[in-house]
Amino acid sequence: MKLAEKNRAPQKTVGEVMTRELVTLKLNDTLRLADDLMNLAKLRHFPVLDDGNVVGLVDQTDLLHASMRSLAGHPEDTPRGALGMATVREVMKPATKVSMETTIQDAAQLMVDRGIESLLVMDGEKLAGLVSRTDLLRELARR
Repeated sequence: MKLAEKNRAPQKTVGEVMTRELVTLKLNDTLRLADDLMNLAKLRHFPVLDDGNVVGLVDQTDLLHASMRSLAGHPEDTPRGALGMATVREVMKPATKVSMETTIQDAAQLMVDRGIESLLVMDGEKLAGLVSRTDLLRELARR
């Protein structure tokens, strides 16, 4: 397929490349739980839910920063002990949401413009998945 033909091909959507099986956190979950899940499941991004509604996002960088702050505030604690004293509510950031029909090009541009690594994909008001920079790079590598 020539480059011009590729450019005319229908654009893939985030709904086609997103991660569908998500591990979510609740507002009052501890950062220790988030850290354990991150390490056990090899995940880097967690949607945060409150009564089933998306209220934010926690990622690997948030946990790293929170861990450093917790240790600074509680130098006598171990890193795990410090993480057990902080909750997801304290470190989560607002989630950037897109619809399942958003093209992967638009998703990539949004991530670049906002300096973020993932987007939550919504099907109406319901969380359908998450698309990360890695998902988009994987799709690009397939082409």
